[in-house]
Amino acid sequence: MKKIFIYMSLLMILPLISVACSNNQGTDEEQFLSAQVYVMLGSDEVVKPSVVLKDDNRFVFTYSALSSHIGMGTYEKADDKLILKEDDGRHMYVFIIEDNTLIFSAEESSQLPSFANVPDGSVFTQIAGPKEEQLE
Repeated sequence: MKKIFIYMSLLMILPLISVACSNNQGTDEEQFLSAQVYVMLGSDEVVKPSVVLKDDNRFVFTYSALSSHIGMGTYEKADDKLILKEDDGRHMYVFIIEDNTLIFSAEESSQLPSFANVPDGSVFTQIAGPKEEQLE
């Protein structure tokens, strides 16, 4: 049981490690602080789904600890929407921007695996990053 907890904990910090290992200029601390991290706090999952937005318009999207797939690619803002496009060109995820939250739009997004518990309308709350740099 302890091994499972350790593995789950490691999976939870993967997006944060990715931000810290980015090839942006500046110190690792500066790079981490400039990233915006959104977490689906209402999730019952041990490793909560999250979206990490970096200053260089790159993202990391984790939607389930059961998945070996971690979405990575570029993002763009269009009106009140945040559009995440994976580098493979096969997956896209759309969120509605509302204050410091992102609301998942399953209808406009690529289909997630059946084991991923991120239903339409799921709210991702900003937990890290500069609050004054809102997406709106």
